[in-house]
Amino acid sequence: MSHDTSPESLKRYGFTSIFRVLSYLKDNTLRFTAAIVLIILMAYTNAIIPVLIKNAIDLGISQGSTRTAIYYSLLILGAGILNGVFSFTGRILLVKASQEAVYRLRLDAFRAVQRQSMDFFNKTLVGQLISRITNDAERITGFLSFRLRMLVYSSFLIGISVYYMLGMSTSLTVIALATIAIVMTINALYAMKVRPVYDKVRHQTGSVAAVSTGLIAGIKTVKSLALEDSLFARFQDENKKLYEYSVEATRITSLYGNLPFLVMGASMTGILLIGGRAIIGGGLTVGVLVAFLTYMLTMTWPLRALGFIIGDMQRTVAAAARLFEIIDSAPSQLDPEDALDLPSPKGDVRVEHVSFSYRGGKKVVDDVSLHVPPGEKVLITGPPGSGKSTLLKLIARLYEPDSGRILIDGVDLRRIKNSTLRRIIAYVPQEPFIFNRSIRENIALAKPDASIEEIVRAAKIAKIHDFIASLPNGYDTIVGEKGVTLSGGQRQRIALARALLLDPKILLLDDPVSNLDAETEKMLVEDLIDIAKDRTVIVVSQRPSLRVLADKIIVMVDGNIVEEGSHEELLKRKGHYWSILASHGEIQ
Repeated sequence: MSHDTSPESLKRYGFTSIFRVLSYLKDNTLRFTAAIVLIILMAYTNAIIPVLIKNAIDLGISQGSTRTAIYYSLLILGAGILNGVFSFTGRILLVKASQEAVYRLRLDAFRAVQRQSMDFFNKTLVGQLISRITNDAERITGFLSFRLRMLVYSSFLIGISVYYMLGMSTSLTVIALATIAIVMTINALYAMKVRPVYDKVRHQTGSVAAVSTGLIAGIKTVKSLALEDSLFARFQDENKKLYEYSVEATRITSLYGNLPFLVMGASMTGILLIGGRAIIGGGLTVGVLVAFLTYMLTMTWPLRALGFIIGDMQRTVAAAARLFEIIDSAPSQLDPEDALDLPSPKGDVRVEHVSFSYRGGKKVVDDVSLHVPPGEKVLITGPPGSGKSTLLKLIARLYEPDSGRILIDGVDLRRIKNSTLRRIIAYVPQEPFIFNRSIRENIALAKPDASIEEIVRAAKIAKIHDFIASLPNGYDTIVGEKGVTLSGGQRQRIALARALLLDPKILLLDDPVSNLDAETEKMLVEDLIDIAKDRTVIVVSQRPSLRVLADKIIVMVDGNIVEEGSHEELLKRKGHYWSILASHGEIQ
């Protein structure tokens, strides 16, 4: 499934996504309701002011009654003060309710990302995900805390104003209503034209973020291959598209955003001319004309704001649709209802007729079956692209098989609780990710509450304790983004310590020596012999040095197991394994 919020996705969610966003306010119903009531009162205090002005002129100034004029002036002052109080209090309450709602929405989106399968991350750009969880959530925050307030305020202000205007002059109200109708039509046209452009802007923003993220993450490769110019050109292309879409959106906004002022100006001119003639003819008072002109001025900003709000609602719908698409595409739970715990795991691994392909392509693993008894050490080797690493990821349940099944101690992986599985199986990838945190935090990722004694014990088993102890800040040393301050061997050992902290019965190692020099490789292989004791270990590697770990060696070619046996047995066959050793100069 594409995660670029296609038109089909927006059509599927539509404006129902706004109501779904509002459902996140349920824990703040009282605060939200109070805020809306205060906003309505704010609209009323604004709408009553022209009526008070009319009375001050007609009943006070025109009649020569200073007392009456002062009385209504004080009422206008009181209405203004109340308006400020209602505005301040309503805004505070709505912002608090909105921020908490979006806080919960953002958490749901992040949880959903964590529940996604690895296939989801294979086809979704990181920049797009970051854009959704940050920018799209911020868009929704702005809508709930500001634009929703303006929508309620503007709607009630216009409605109350029209009610009072009808009581003053039907003919002038007709002009006002015609003006409102024209402005709302302009707003509707604006919304229709600006929505697709803003969809492009939001999507392109994510694309720019994705290119930037990839560039920064791979900066070493970029510099080593002198790719700065070509990647800058790609970034420039994506950035130019964003610029063009943004300019187009601004052009539409400028055109349709200023038209209402022209319409309002023409309307006020008409009201002034018609109202002035009516005053001269004795059919209208000065106070009524001033009130109408005041109402038109008062409604100018709300009418214009409604246009922006309608356009922004389109963007908010798109932002909400993107977030809900992530939330709805994630499994509702990681564990089935009948998920089992394995309190005393043995470490028996059985793969039965497993096949797998990435996104419906060629089979990477094709009808593979194997059995690894508890405590056995297995090396899976073979040429690049033979399915070795994929098989390891299937055993770690990072992916689900297309067919067949994998069992741990006779129980299907899919029926084991995820928390139990992560405790039983430790998977160390070829490129372990080290977070920009302390070494202590990096080792304790899987067990945040681990004591320093447990962390040190795991580090000692991984043979990294002495190095950590030699650092000025020891286990509290910050290692930088992706462990940039560490060597390849040190990153591998920290990843091993992280895996060993839970004392797993099954250890899966994906080419642990691929990025190491010969001396570091030799030391790590020797240490792995101790680490592997009393565990079921499956190692994937093309390096012959790891054969000293293995009780059994499996050779994979094109997704199939083509050879299986001990080092001595496979050498005698002079098949694929013999060829691999020969290619590494192990056989003369």
